[in-house]
Amino acid sequence: LPPALPSLMAGSKRRASKKKLAAAPPAVATSSTLAAVGAALLGAHSPPHPTPAFTSVADTLPKLKPVKVRGEDGAAAELEPDDVDPTLYEEIGGRVKAADGTWIAWELVRPTPHASHGRPTKAPLLVTVNGLSNDGFQWRGLMPTLRKDHAVLSWDYRGHGCSENPRDTGAVSIAALAADMEAVMADVSARSLASTLHVTVVAYSMGCQVALEWCRAHSHRVAGIALILGTPQHSLDSVLGRRLGNTAAALMHSCPQSFEFLWDCATCATFMASFIGHGFARAAGVIRVPWIDFAPFYRHMKRLHGGAYMRMLVTGHRHSAMDVLEHLDRREVPTLIVTGGKDFSVSKQAGLRMHKAAPRASFINLPGACHAGMIGERGAVAGALTRVLEVQGE
Repeated sequence: LPPALPSLMAGSKRRASKKKLAAAPPAVATSSTLAAVGAALLGAHSPPHPTPAFTSVADTLPKLKPVKVRGEDGAAAELEPDDVDPTLYEEIGGRVKAADGTWIAWELVRPTPHASHGRPTKAPLLVTVNGLSNDGFQWRGLMPTLRKDHAVLSWDYRGHGCSENPRDTGAVSIAALAADMEAVMADVSARSLASTLHVTVVAYSMGCQVALEWCRAHSHRVAGIALILGTPQHSLDSVLGRRLGNTAAALMHSCPQSFEFLWDCATCATFMASFIGHGFARAAGVIRVPWIDFAPFYRHMKRLHGGAYMRMLVTGHRHSAMDVLEHLDRREVPTLIVTGGKDFSVSKQAGLRMHKAAPRASFINLPGACHAGMIGERGAVAGALTRVLEVQGE
């Protein structure tokens, strides 16, 4: 062929291709096309999946179902998702040294700062104070009420729960435990986890004495206080009477090592025979809750330090903070006092003395509540706490 002929033929082919492209432009490669090519390259034989239509993230979330709950009267009910508290909470644990070097364990439950759902990220602080030989299991059922508008700080006594056994048993006293309470709050404040300038205190049983003793030196920081099934003074009076209580306290004080050993044996025996002993106590009316609900208390008994238990009994019987309760009432600090009609550890006379010392307080008596009323009468206690906390918030 002549030298110019191949170039002429190539030019005509290019012009023909341009006309074809102008008449029918190729479709843009879609994800289906790319998927088909990828499947062919990988040796897949299944047909490619069509490209799904775009949907929002909200459309892909699972639909929440109503939550089934059981009311205080035992009737079943359903809560819609909008009625359930959407707030996310975080649990922060720590420990701090007491004056004698004992490590005191604490835990803070607060709303997460990034998920407050309209609530302030730094909720006001509420501190719980346990009863004697307790590790705070009674508060678990009340936690939805306590944490609703507060950050909840709980802690364990020396020789209780997650705290260390006392390094100096003789240093354990109501005043020393109140100092531990302040040390815990100081540690939380130093870590910038919560503000401790204004504190709501909720105490149970002998914790009422510890809480009031703390208020003796820090009454200006008390935003409100609730004393549940406890007395401000002479803890053995209601159980043994004044004379017998004085005698028992004097004996334990004079022979601390012997009684420490006896209490260690007694707590272990209580744990091992808890099911049978609970049955007798319930038949006698001392305890009015099922064993399964009180089982955490018995499990904690095998961990309890006998020396710390004995020292709390002795110093609790010799301690009085009734004057502090009177002082708080004069300052018009919101106060709640809850007593139980079947509570053997707080007599009716002790309750009347508390009411006389704080006439402005909200005084609630639960006729069917025993000393475990925070479990057996949980709904009534939660309702009383809710009303006081709401009034305090106003």
